Amino acid sequence: MAETNDTGPVGIYTINESGLCDTYLPQSLNGVFQLAHVFFGLAYFGGSTLHGLLYTYICMFLGYLVFTVYGFQNACAADIGGWCFVFMILCLVQAIHSIWRMREVSFSEELTKVYEALFHPLQVPLLVYKALVECPNCQIVSLEQGNNYATEGKTPVDRLSLMISGKAVVIHDGKKLHMIGRNQFLDSPEWEAAKDQEDPGKFQVTIRAETDCVYLTWPRRDLLNLLSRRRYLARVLSAVLGRDLTNKLYILNEKVMTPRGAKYDIRLPGFSRLLGQFDLDAKGLASFVPHRFGAGPEGDRGTTGSPYAPVRPK
Repeated sequence: MAETNDTGPVGIYTINESGLCDTYLPQSLNGVFQLAHVFFGLAYFGGSTLHGLLYTYICMFLGYLVFTVYGFQNACAADIGGWCFVFMILCLVQAIHSIWRMREVSFSEELTKVYEALFHPLQVPLLVYKALVECPNCQIVSLEQGNNYATEGKTPVDRLSLMISGKAVVIHDGKKLHMIGRNQFLDSPEWEAAKDQEDPGKFQVTIRAETDCVYLTWPRRDLLNLLSRRRYLARVLSAVLGRDLTNKLYILNEKVMTPRGAKYDIRLPGFSRLLGQFDLDAKGLASFVPHRFGAGPEGDRGTTGSPYAPVRPK
């Protein structure tokens, strides 16, 4: 097959026997073509968040818009201009849809403050937070001053709650352990200790409202079902709960000590059950303190499966 000449958008190029280009265009295409690809390149810098998707669709829309002009005016090719016009319309529709979704993500003033305090520092997308607060049977509940959120030995661990406003006190055996304030979980230790158990047991503390309180509560079963489907949300909530739980542990370990000076946390349900199972008193407790955080007497995680254990002072 002899070499053939064909006419390109800006000149003549040569195709050899193998069907490949033997010679290329003598000069680069005009600035309209280059500008379109600049917009396409900028589209790659959009993230996976809703704002990032909007940025990507806008850049692609501009790129295809410029390419449409190039196809009809510069290349004089109806197929180039036609396809780019179709893709331009698709990107415009996606951008409008993204803006509409951003308008849909709106919360009450209370839930907005919770997001800004706990989830915005972790850069959690609003849509992920929306899935959490719109979990089935999730609701905002009021608790009057003096009423109990949980009663020691009676209330089952069947929910997780976050304080929106007000203050509550945690009481064990008639003694105040610590306070719970705004943007703190009421029952994070109980949730973490019992979330993987069939029978979560009952509260080992009494949680009483010191002032009129408002809290956001999730039923245990519904929240676990949601977290099993949304793995990213599960990791986010685990991080938020971990910070809340760590603060509680520090407070309790500073206040509660055995006669021999070993610090331990008496609030955790798993630990309280171990005390009853082994019939340990305060004097025998120090010998029970494991040598490794989270390990039981034989190096496991204890009979109840609780991931927490008393801590030996340094």
